[in-house]
Amino acid sequence: MMADEVTVSEAISEDGSRRHYTGEELYILLRQDLINDRTPGGTVLQESDIAARYGVSRTPVREALQRLHQDNLIGRKGRFYTVVQPPIERIRELYEFREAIEASTIVLCCRRASDEQLEQIRQVVEDQQNAVEQKRFYDYERLDSLFHGAIANGANNALLSHQLEVSYDQLWFSKVGNLVSLPAYSIIETIAEHRRIVDALMRRKEDVAKAEMISHLRAAIDISERSTAKKKNIRKNKVEN
Repeated sequence: MMADEVTVSEAISEDGSRRHYTGEELYILLRQDLINDRTPGGTVLQESDIAARYGVSRTPVREALQRLHQDNLIGRKGRFYTVVQPPIERIRELYEFREAIEASTIVLCCRRASDEQLEQIRQVVEDQQNAVEQKRFYDYERLDSLFHGAIANGANNALLSHQLEVSYDQLWFSKVGNLVSLPAYSIIETIAEHRRIVDALMRRKEDVAKAEMISHLRAAIDISERSTAKKKNIRKNKVEN
């Protein structure tokens, strides 16, 4: 989640009672919690369990689940909603979609972002570096999405920002969010790519920034596909042996 986050602590009011959520509020909270909890693919989302967890009736639960389904963040299995784990083909589509969106947002960011916004983007990369040095890899991964979200916010286009936010959450639900576990992934290279993007933004070089972003995203597709191919080969060898 890159914006409008509601934390779990807000589910409890000061007097210890549960607050009443609208479907929209529960949608935001449930989406964040499913991602942060790294809920496994295939998990069935029971309306009664969710209602009990957040202290609400089933009506806002149904509304929240419908929204998550519309955003392709969860699927359906018979009468139930489930957490999905998209195939590599779907992941490629998401990255290609992101490339189209982010090629536009970074150009607009170069044109429209204030110096303060650009400095905030630069600071995210520094925070990423600090997270790595302190071995806070989950924070590192969330800062990765925050980096791209901050660029989209700098474009000052709410529609583009929302579309990018949803696509990022789809990737997190697909478990690609667990970046550092991928065999071909390099933290050093990724931070270096982010720094090159920031440098182009600071100089407001639209063509350079766009080229760096596209190169960065295509590298991510390559890593995902190579990691998936390696896993398939391992499974194949186990079967053959």
